[in-house]
Amino acid sequence: MKAVMLLAVLTVGAAAQATRSNPLAGDPRAVEEGRVAFRGSCSLCHGIKGEGGRGPDLTIGDYAGGNADANLYDIIANGVAGTEMAGFASRFESDDIWRLVAYVRSIAGSSSSRTAGNIRNGDQLFWNKGQCSQCHIVDGRGKRMGPELTTVGRQRSAAYLRESIVSPGADLTPGYTTITVVTRDGRRIVGTRRAYDDFSVQLMDISEAYYSFQKDDVTSIKQDYTSLMPNTYGRLFSASELTDLVAYLTSLRGTRR
Repeated sequence: MKAVMLLAVLTVGAAAQATRSNPLAGDPRAVEEGRVAFRGSCSLCHGIKGEGGRGPDLTIGDYAGGNADANLYDIIANGVAGTEMAGFASRFESDDIWRLVAYVRSIAGSSSSRTAGNIRNGDQLFWNKGQCSQCHIVDGRGKRMGPELTTVGRQRSAAYLRESIVSPGADLTPGYTTITVVTRDGRRIVGTRRAYDDFSVQLMDISEAYYSFQKDDVTSIKQDYTSLMPNTYGRLFSASELTDLVAYLTSLRGTRR
């Protein structure tokens, strides 16, 4: 009986959380205070005006964790599992988080950075001319050496994606540094990091072969903060093709959880 009552309480509590609305909505002072807090704590990833960078473009007004006030509050407070978005509950009081929600709401729909490319042509360029699936997965297709891109349009801005294509080493996705291992029999194995600590290393090469080594059992292990993605795509694609490819990538928004 106690278990049933506890479940009922938790269910009611969850429903109440899901329907929360911002108590500071429409308050110009709250928006301004949220803007100041955003610049200090969020602009490094989301850009000074929220138009994105390493983090998604918030001015589009469509968010991976949901579009209700409660969703935005929970994303800011608790972060997003499996992404680089950390939670800020330990740094901000509840009202401060609501001020951030108010500011994010105020910039929604103001995007000036949407790409105007041809998504269908970008799709073809991704899978064919660019051969991007040799390292990246989209909706279960492709290989796993590079970051999965199924929801990259929700995670990165158009400007960031363009830079990543032309200059892939400019800002590496965490966990995708280059590892070079030289074994005792002289083999040289190069891949992207899967795990790395004081005693061992795991990496994946371009054929998706997975390796695990104890550091004492090999001649050398070198970790480079560089990308294995070729830096030739800026020359491979014309300016219009690059725009189309970025349009395709920004369209990859997956299914909201």
